[in-house]
Amino acid sequence: MRIGWIGTGLMGAPMAARLIEAGHQVGVHNRTRAKAEPLLALGAEWAGSVAGAARDRDVVVTMLSYPQDVAAAYEAPDGILAAAAPGTIAIDMSTSSPGLARRLAELAAGGPLAAVLDAPVSGGPAGARGGTLSIFVGGDAGALARIQPLLAVLGTTVVHHGPAGSGQAAKLVNQALVANVTQGICEAFAAAEAAGLEPDRVLESLRVGVAGSPLLDFAWTRLAAGDLEPGFKVAHLAKDLRLALDEVGDARELPGTAQVYALCQAVVDALGGDRGTQALITTTRNSRGTQSC
Repeated sequence: MRIGWIGTGLMGAPMAARLIEAGHQVGVHNRTRAKAEPLLALGAEWAGSVAGAARDRDVVVTMLSYPQDVAAAYEAPDGILAAAAPGTIAIDMSTSSPGLARRLAELAAGGPLAAVLDAPVSGGPAGARGGTLSIFVGGDAGALARIQPLLAVLGTTVVHHGPAGSGQAAKLVNQALVANVTQGICEAFAAAEAAGLEPDRVLESLRVGVAGSPLLDFAWTRLAAGDLEPGFKVAHLAKDLRLALDEVGDARELPGTAQVYALCQAVVDALGGDRGTQALITTTRNSRGTQSC
């Protein structure tokens, strides 16, 4: 397929690389060209603008950080909706707003695009590199069938959740769960520290029990190494939790999620938004009056 790819960050770059390696013709655009250089070395074509990435493609994919970035990419005068050829399928794989996904699908219905699908993913950079992502899809089922071979390169689980916006809504469910589990892991690690336990030995016991999970392995080993570099940025988790709380409409219905959102904001204020989500440990340590990582 002729694919336009917009957004080459922690997730976007390895996903686009898989499509290039699978033989697709990929044109990439990013606000910072330097971040796209590894993809150009693999054979991608550089697109100097969003319009350039969207023009004359079978599929256009956006993988961006924030809903406002997604809205601009699609709705600007030189954006995807204006530049894409008739019949193009657009896929927003960012984690974004269900309401925005519905709006973009409606706009596509009145223009040349065949469809705009919302298809956010879970699995982190490792899943992006390995093609093992879970992909949450909302939108037109016929359009999904057309791009199924492309999604099969990126993920092992592709689930159609319903009409436009439902993929984003399902991903926000995932993020609420991830946030609460991550906070639980950080608190458990702090409890192990307070008890004077050896972290590797504790993990050996935990990972084979009901508490074991890939997220536990990732966060615990990073915490044990004092490593707060991101597999997923805390600012992005805060954004996702804000979207989840807005979608529900009443924070009292998601009290744990609301609490983790506030803790994420505290980490962003103290350390910046580029630390990994395991940096939630610092709120626990600071509350005990001990030094954070």
